[in-house]
Amino acid sequence: MGLLINGTDTSPKPDSSSAFLDALLSMSSDSDFYAGKSVLRNPDVYSAVSTISNTVASCPFISNTPLISKMLNDPDVDNVRSGFNFWSSVLTNLLINGNSFALIENGGHTLKFVENNQMTVTIDTNTEQVRYYYSPNTQTTQEIAPSSILHFKILSTNGVCGISPLYALKDSLDLQATGNATLRNMFSKSIRGYLSIHKSDLNSQARSNLRDSFSKMAENGLAIGDDSISFQSIDLDPNLIKAIQSNNLASSKVASVFGIPSEMIGLESEHSSISQSLKTSYLQGLTPYFQAIQSELNNKLQGYSISQDKSNILPASFADKAKTVVSLIQNGVLMPAEARQTLNIDTDKDKDNEALNRFYGSLNFSQLENLSENDYNKANDAKYSNDNTDTNEEGNNDKDSK
Repeated sequence: MGLLINGTDTSPKPDSSSAFLDALLSMSSDSDFYAGKSVLRNPDVYSAVSTISNTVASCPFISNTPLISKMLNDPDVDNVRSGFNFWSSVLTNLLINGNSFALIENGGHTLKFVENNQMTVTIDTNTEQVRYYYSPNTQTTQEIAPSSILHFKILSTNGVCGISPLYALKDSLDLQATGNATLRNMFSKSIRGYLSIHKSDLNSQARSNLRDSFSKMAENGLAIGDDSISFQSIDLDPNLIKAIQSNNLASSKVASVFGIPSEMIGLESEHSSISQSLKTSYLQGLTPYFQAIQSELNNKLQGYSISQDKSNILPASFADKAKTVVSLIQNGVLMPAEARQTLNIDTDKDKDNEALNRFYGSLNFSQLENLSENDYNKANDAKYSNDNTDTNEEGNNDKDSK
């Protein structure tokens, strides 16, 4: 994805030495930052991205218009991606780059997934006008009206461009990539050392030939020489190895920048159960990602009241579900037949059972307006009458005792 501000290209240029070689742009105030799918080589980053994207994508869309609900749950105009894969791709790009896109087509009844490198966004800071340019290939480019494109974004500083959570990990990821490359280079070499040839004056070509010959002999596990040749092994500083290993991204740090509990990416905690972790993830971590999707859909597809069903994120036990539906039956919210259907214990005969298809309520409650003032006074008179009777009886008892 490209970003032009007042006609100036602020998109970073790929650097072959970068850890983000195949990266796309994450539009942020620092134009030198971008992240791409190469960051998924880190197992904790992969786990965090897949956990969030798959969880949000698995929650079906709900709308006051069934046709829109059906479209959002199976949106791909090309029928290439299933509904789950469509939204999982949207979320993955959103998490890695801070931005993701989809074209609104067929009068708002289908969506087309757009890869980030196919979209260029221009911002005129004088007029604050935003333009979108879609390039499905290198030959064609077309301007897309803002109303015809879904631009999902997270952590925006200007409301137009999002920032990836990976922005906070850029330095750590770069250092980790450099350290891993150092270790890989060290272990890929069979020997590391200094070869000396006594009483000789070798030119650069002779030295290169001798190094290659000695390396080939060492690769076979055996080197032959005479007393004019000496070899001194050079070992890598163990402190440097420890520093490289200790620089590996902590799982808790990755989970923190994505706003989810570390238990979600495989860490165990002594102070929280799985259910508590999931609740924390839902309330604090996943909500911004749900809102990034739903707010943009409601903004561009107005009047449809779009949300997502999150009930499957925290699956309750059968006993918990049963306790809930029993309470709903007792309070006249559900009929027993509906409750049985909710618990997946219904049968074909339930619809013919009149007792199961009635609403029930407790007789121990009455609406206040149904209680007449006379009934209220009677209740109080009886109360005070009982109190006086008790007092008189106590008094009589006192007289008798005297």
